[in-house]
Amino acid sequence: MINKRIAFQGELGAYSEEALLLLHPGAVSQPHREFRDVARAVLEGRADLGILPIENSLVGSIATNFDLIAESALAIVGEVVSAVHHCLLGVPGAKRGGLRRVLSHPVALAQCERFLGGLGGEVEVMAFYDTAGAAAEVARRGDPSLAAIAGLLAAGRYGLAVLAERVEDEPHNQTRFLAVAREPAPPPAGVPAKTTLRLKLPHRPGTLAHALAAFAAAGLNLTKLESRPDRTTPWEYLFYLDVEARAADGAMAAALRDLEAQGAVVMVLGSYPRFTPPV
Repeated sequence: MINKRIAFQGELGAYSEEALLLLHPGAVSQPHREFRDVARAVLEGRADLGILPIENSLVGSIATNFDLIAESALAIVGEVVSAVHHCLLGVPGAKRGGLRRVLSHPVALAQCERFLGGLGGEVEVMAFYDTAGAAAEVARRGDPSLAAIAGLLAAGRYGLAVLAERVEDEPHNQTRFLAVAREPAPPPAGVPAKTTLRLKLPHRPGTLAHALAAFAAAGLNLTKLESRPDRTTPWEYLFYLDVEARAADGAMAAALRDLEAQGAVVMVLGSYPRFTPPV
């Protein structure tokens, strides 16, 4: 069996790599600098799948990745929700009392403010482009006064010591990721599923309310609704929705026919198995 090649944004050891290994434990991880590089690797066949963060339980949506998926014509084929547990990492032998600088991505630093404040005013907190990249930089420098905020996978990747675990301010920090591929892969009947849609609605009063009523009339549950600027028309908007059904289900098909009768332009971005957290 050939392990899937999965592209992700960030360095080896990033939280995106943790997520892809939850989805496909034997995957071959392919790090990339930007989200668009992930999409390009999949479209060009250099990766079998890409994994893109779409929302965080504390920060909210990474909404530009919805646009990226739609514009690249990639299909969503899976989702995974990964807990984000930040750690303080240093070179072997480093001590918390000897630290003078801590590196990490600005979002990770913001999520660990209370812990970082407790290190003392003499410790400088510095923004870095990536959490795992910060860990790699600490390993490269070999300086016991330098540490990084990153995950346990990054510690293992770069041979760093874990000076403190779970240093995030909020213990329920989670990120939802979407797996994308060149071709759709809808789940078989009987598997709990989601479908992600993009709607372009006529620009007149009441169209969003009527569109949402189509799902209510079909008995379908919406788990997400996101508006994004329509970059082709100033001050008009596109809507991204997650619906608990397959696109091919009878109720969903009825809702889509209703939307099209209302003048909506509907793009199905993918039907995929709903993530079920391990017990």
